[in-house]
Parts: sequence; structure tokens; C-alpha cells
Amino acid sequence: MVGPHSILLDCTALALQADEHDQEMLRWSKVAHATGSSLYVSAVTLAEATDGSLRDANVRRELKAMTVEPVSELVGLLAGQRRAVAASARRKARSLTVDAVVAATAMTLPKPVVVLTGDPGDLELLLDGTGIKVRQVG
Repeated sequence: MVGPHSILLDCTALALQADEHDQEMLRWSKVAHATGSSLYVSAVTLAEATDGSLRDANVRRELKAMTVEPVSELVGLLAGQRRAVAASARRKARSLTVDAVVAATAMTLPKPVVVLTGDPGDLELLLDGTGIKVRQVG
């Protein structure tokens, strides 16, 4: 990765980032720092990644180095559009709403954008044609 990027973490990536011993996310953090990139997380991801338990402390610690993006009206509308298009391309019915919000958030960030995820399939489908890169972690 050359030059500054917007790096958006999904739930899996955030959980790995909160694990102080995850080497892959440590490498991503070093790359972000070295390239002047910014780390982001969608507010909806916090609903997936936290549960009010003591383990949330690690997530809260990591949020200090990130920008938490709100689910705005624009993000909601983009998510609905992306979800509808992606759902028509899937054989198996499953809610894509949270991933669609993450994808829509990625679309509103300063370009270029990389989304880090543990399950790239749905996000690749949701971000098809946008030029946003999806990278698997974990």
C-alpha cells in the first residue's frame, strides 16, 4: 500500500485489532502509521463487536486510534441500494444489512479505501464496481 488510505475495519477486523497479540492487525497498524493512513470503524460495527462485558475495554482502547463513522442518512440510503442489488445476486437468503452499512460507510470515506474483513465474500459483492478494495484478515 502506497500513500495514505482510509482503512475501514469490520467486526472481525475490530475484534482482531483489540487482541493485542494479533500479528496481522499489528502489521496493518504499522502500515497505516507508515503511510499516513487513517483507521475507521462504522458505529454499526460497535453493535456487533461489543456486548457490555469487560472484554469491551480492549475495543474501547482501540477506538481511541480510530474515527467512528456515524450511520448518517446518506449511509443508510446507500446501504439500502447496495443491499438490494447484492441480495438479488445471492442464492442464499441472509440479511446483508450490517455489511451493507459497512460498505456504504466505505463509499463515503476519503479515497482510496481498503476494507478489512474476516469474510470478504459479502463485502466484495456489496462493493462491486466501486473501486474499493476488500482484504481478508483473520
